[in-house]
Amino acid sequence: MAGPTRLGDADFPGFAMGAAAEALGVTPAFLRAAEAAGLFAAHRSSGGHRRYSRDDLQRADRARQLVDDGARLNDAVRIVSLEYQLAAAQAMIEILRRDSGG
Repeated sequence: MAGPTRLGDADFPGFAMGAAAEALGVTPAFLRAAEAAGLFAAHRSSGGHRRYSRDDLQRADRARQLVDDGARLNDAVRIVSLEYQLAAAQAMIEILRRDSGG
């Protein structure tokens, strides 16, 4: 029997640039610019090609929404980063509440 697959792993870099750009409705240049702005660090294949995880694509999609609404890319990247930090803090608070019985 084969081992477990990584299909459910949100961090697995399973998307090539072209597929990622097409799925999000953006250009490859947008993904490169989002990476340069610090939204994520694209993974690299053994041949040096950029690869994206589902998490990378979710961040890029949220940044695209903000850009479509008029935000500059650098501002959108900062907003998305803060949203992810807030979500992580809220998850930690919930864990601590549950562990303390409160």
